[in-house]
Amino acid sequence: MQNILIVAHASPYGTEKLFNSLRIALALKDQTEQQVDLKIFLMSDAVFGALKHQTTPDLSYNLQQMFEILSAQQVPILLCKTCAQARGVNPDMLLEGAEIGTLQDLTRWTLAADKVMHI
Repeated sequence: MQNILIVAHASPYGTEKLFNSLRIALALKDQTEQQVDLKIFLMSDAVFGALKHQTTPDLSYNLQQMFEILSAQQVPILLCKTCAQARGVNPDMLLEGAEIGTLQDLTRWTLAADKVMHI
C-alpha cells in the first residue's frame, strides 16, 4: 500500500488547481491496481474549498460533492489551523469529515508518506 499526501494551496475558485487535485484524489481512490492510503491537507486559500453550503452554477465542478465523496471513502481532510483562522474559517463552517489540523499533523503525514503532492 502506498501512502500519498496531497497538500493543496490554491483557491477553490478562480483556478482549477484545487479541482484538479480532488480529481486526482478521486482517481487514486477509484483505481483498483494498488491500495492507496490517501490524506488531504488544505493550506492558504484552499481552506475555503471545505466550507459547507457552496453553490456552484456548474454541477460538474462541485468541490463540496468531491470532498463528501472522499470523506465517505475515509480520506482524512485537514485544514491548516493558522490559514483557517487568518481567513475567519472555524470548525462549524466545515463540511462533515473536514477538520482543523496543525502543522504538526502535516509534519507527521509528510514523514509517513511515500509520495507528497503539492498543488
